[in-house]
Amino acid sequence: MSAEGLKKAVLDAARGEADQIVVQARSSAETVRKQALEQAERTAASQLEHTRQQSAQESQQAMAERERGIRLETLSAKNQLLEQAFKRAAEAFHALPLDQLKNQYRSELAALDLQDAVVHVPHRAKAEFESLVGGRCQVAENPSLDAGFVVEHRDFRLDRSLAARLEELRTELRTQVAELLFGTKK
Repeated sequence: MSAEGLKKAVLDAARGEADQIVVQARSSAETVRKQALEQAERTAASQLEHTRQQSAQESQQAMAERERGIRLETLSAKNQLLEQAFKRAAEAFHALPLDQLKNQYRSELAALDLQDAVVHVPHRAKAEFESLVGGRCQVAENPSLDAGFVVEHRDFRLDRSLAARLEELRTELRTQVAELLFGTKK
């Protein structure tokens, strides 16, 4: 074989090897590109799912916060109505006719042992209560009382003031109030 033929054979073999290397390199590059693309798609899908979950969670939190705000507004409105009802009850008590109040107080005081007791009454009500107790006890004015009376005896203390009566009413109505405010019995 001549030098020229040998040269041509070496060059052809080198071209063949180079072509194979190029084909393998292209194949490897294509494989790497496909793997990178698949990884990018998985990463994008994962990020998209994470973003969807985060958005759903934020949406649920926002909805829960709105519902909580609505419940608080509703509770506040119900509390205001309840306070207005007790305020009206106090006003109705003050508006009772004097004879009706005297009869109520007389019947409450008649059942009590008032010997050695002091009956505390609102300002300017001493004379009326002295006639109700008929000298069975001492009567003292207490400017902190709005209405009603408080009996202090060595054996007991009976608070029949308006504030105590309203508190008793609140206690008696606690179940109904809980149902009104919270929708359940408490």
